Amino acid sequence: LEVLRRLQVSPATANVGVVLLTARAHSADRVVGLELGADDYVTKPFGAKELVARVKAVLRRSRPAAADTGDRFDLGPLVVDVGRHEATVDGEPVRLTALEFELLAAMAASPGRVFSRGQLLERVWGWDHYGDERVVDVHIRKLRKALGDPAGDPRFVATVRGVGYKVLDPR
Repeated sequence: LEVLRRLQVSPATANVGVVLLTARAHSADRVVGLELGADDYVTKPFGAKELVARVKAVLRRSRPAAADTGDRFDLGPLVVDVGRHEATVDGEPVRLTALEFELLAAMAASPGRVFSRGQLLERVWGWDHYGDERVVDVHIRKLRKALGDPAGDPRFVATVRGVGYKVLDPR
């Protein structure tokens, strides 16, 4: 409970998601924990899958939306402005669906980093997405088409065989 009090006071940790995991199961304990700022309260015994689901739910709620970050990524001729929800290639605007833009923005935030299909699904579709991971391939293909970026000779989005995709770092 003291840690929760300290988290509330510090501006740097004011938006940190907190799940209390405790043996204290009385209603009064739950109320105190939640009133002090906990986002969830889990008592022993608990199932591992339930705990993981609760942590993911807190992370989903506490994570800022990509469009709220105001980030801008200059990747040579490709510019991704998350705050304005715009992408340009060689100064010309690129028409992208919301999903294609989110996919591009997720990768552009870490140029050169390889993202697996699963990581992209979690970042763009959410951890609770139900379906085939190959949906990422379909949207990468559409994204490349919109960027004028052929898969065989990529300028912006590269495939790393057997691993996933990355936005090329122009440096």
